[in-house]
Amino acid sequence: MLAFLLVVACHGSWDADPAPAPSEQVAAIDPFIATGGGGFLVGSATPAATVPFGLVKLGPDTALEWGGLDAYHCSGYYWDDTHVDGFSHLHMHGVGIPDYGAILVMPLDVAEDLPPTGPDEWRTTFSKENESARAGFYQVTLDNGITAELTATTWMGAHRYTFPDDADPVLAFDLDHVLGGDSAGAEVHLDPVTGTLWGVTYNSGGFTTALPVYFHAQVVGGFSDWGLRGDGVEVPGGLELAGLDRVGAWLRPNAGPVELRVGISGVSVENARAHVEEAESLSFSQVAWAAQEAWEEPIGRFELLGATAEEQTIFYTAVYHLLQMPTRWTDSNGQYPGFDGEAHTAYGFVYHSEFSLWDTYRTAHPAYNLFYPEKARDFAISLLTMAQEGGAFPRWPAGTWEGGSMLGAPADIVLAETWLKGIRDWDMDAAWPLLRAQARGEGSYAYNARPDPSLVQTYGYYPSDLIGGSVAWTQELAWADHALAGLAGALGEADEGAFFEWRSYSYQNQWDPEVGFFHARRSDGTFEELDNPLGWEDEYVEGNAWQYLWMPFPHAEHTATLLGGREAAIARLDTFMEGARAEGLIPGPAAYYWHGNEPDIHAPFLYALWGDRDRTYQWQRWVEDNRYSAEPAGLAGNDDAGTLSAWYIFSTLGLYPIAGTDRYVVAVPRFPAARFAVDGGWFTVVRRGVGPHVARVLLDDVELTRSTLHHSELTAGRVLVVELTE
Repeated sequence: MLAFLLVVACHGSWDADPAPAPSEQVAAIDPFIATGGGGFLVGSATPAATVPFGLVKLGPDTALEWGGLDAYHCSGYYWDDTHVDGFSHLHMHGVGIPDYGAILVMPLDVAEDLPPTGPDEWRTTFSKENESARAGFYQVTLDNGITAELTATTWMGAHRYTFPDDADPVLAFDLDHVLGGDSAGAEVHLDPVTGTLWGVTYNSGGFTTALPVYFHAQVVGGFSDWGLRGDGVEVPGGLELAGLDRVGAWLRPNAGPVELRVGISGVSVENARAHVEEAESLSFSQVAWAAQEAWEEPIGRFELLGATAEEQTIFYTAVYHLLQMPTRWTDSNGQYPGFDGEAHTAYGFVYHSEFSLWDTYRTAHPAYNLFYPEKARDFAISLLTMAQEGGAFPRWPAGTWEGGSMLGAPADIVLAETWLKGIRDWDMDAAWPLLRAQARGEGSYAYNARPDPSLVQTYGYYPSDLIGGSVAWTQELAWADHALAGLAGALGEADEGAFFEWRSYSYQNQWDPEVGFFHARRSDGTFEELDNPLGWEDEYVEGNAWQYLWMPFPHAEHTATLLGGREAAIARLDTFMEGARAEGLIPGPAAYYWHGNEPDIHAPFLYALWGDRDRTYQWQRWVEDNRYSAEPAGLAGNDDAGTLSAWYIFSTLGLYPIAGTDRYVVAVPRFPAARFAVDGGWFTVVRRGVGPHVARVLLDDVELTRSTLHHSELTAGRVLVVELTE
């Protein structure tokens, strides 16, 4: 008992010395939203303790008694699970492919026996009523009586484990653990004099290959007994292992509650050690308070008036999820691991990786540009740095290389939009020649090369007999070309702008008037048979003919012309949306509007571009009400690194971005009033009146007859009012 009291006195206690009360916004966050769902409705969120964009996301990796499906554990955690495999330090938010989970730690009561060798042997049951999470903190009491409390800094995970009085506490480390993958080897060293453990594991998961993750672990109070293992062989009392697979370790701490600090780096053990030492004067509680405080300013950039408690939870959790990724890979000394395999120092910016760009270009990056422009600048420089050090702009960078997921040229869209929205404190003189060359197919690329661009120039589209996913590739790259055309214009490159704008209409050459859809067209000009417009066909990627009918969002007026004019386009879109209402929320791929995937998520806002604000109002509310909730199954699919969360933020604020441009569609705010921080002040949106019809829209008391606003119009002190009527 004396030892316990001394530990509490020295290191604090979350319960005995509670954190300062969070703001209303931060208190509303529920990290368990989007951790559940079934089939294609899995949200893939994690309740891990973290700070905004933090490298360390320290949280539970869970399972059923037999393990679990990878697709349900892309973030390591699934709401319906009954067992804990351990607590690991790296996670991604809302992705559809499992990866990370590096440096797994599990507290064990081993009694007389040495600990088992991995999660298949030591996974432990837990109950939901004994689990809680809030911004920057996670806690669970396992059914064996061990309580785990977790918090984090940007680079360090802080653990506190409280064991039953009669327990024999041991901390087990699994350096082989990777979600959906495996370690490509590990190295570990141990010093019982200083109570430390350090080394590296090479993470190979769904996106990464042999990504080095360096760590330094400090057991507060030290440990009295230990063992290492490699290739399944136990080494009691060993001090180091290298060049082996299936590496792990176990430690018997000297005192309890057991506190463990684990620093992480992508560069070196020395940097990982520094990340522990930088917080050594802080108690566990103080680290947790600082983690909570880190969320206050970024979450506090929004204020809602008249929102229900549930609406506040959904909204502020959406902001919380938006700020999980991209991940900060810049260490505290400025070093980061580059795409060339070397360590570099970031001067004047913070280097990030983990960009789910095929998803995030549509809503998340527009959100960073508007609400967090200082981070949008970091992201732009990070993408440029990857191109300079790796040889090409990436599509799905993870760690230190391209993850190879999905299609298109989304980095082009993100960088063009960032520049067009006035975030220009980065080197466009270096970026533009690289963007132009990669878009034209000039040179060779180790990753993310466009399918031969000369095919588009020859045929006017990607022929289906030459390119798989031909419609999806044509439409995605047409969107990217439109963004590059706008960027070229802003840079005074008129000829380049004209070229890219011409190419941005390539999608029209796959319009098949006989069937009324964009459809696979061969190199001889003939169309293939469209067997089922509601089914997945080879020419589409994660979608069908109906869903790709609406993809040319930046060219909405031209799309309407192809569809027979605005009234005909609205009628087709009505069929699409009403089909989704009739279909309901299903665990498989939706046939009509599919909010759980990206190609058609802007569809409700096309109505406003075609002059029908009422229908946009009707369907944005339907999506908000039927595809979001404050429950573990609260999203209609993977959040895709904040993409669906950003959709909700924009929709409820009554502004929806046209990605790759500086324009936003004006919609209807959900709340009577809301405001967001911009340029040192606030931009306010107001909803007046009731009823299904938009009577008029006012910007600073002047009626707005157009359907969009420019980014430059969203400045401090301005007020957007949407008036409704019966």
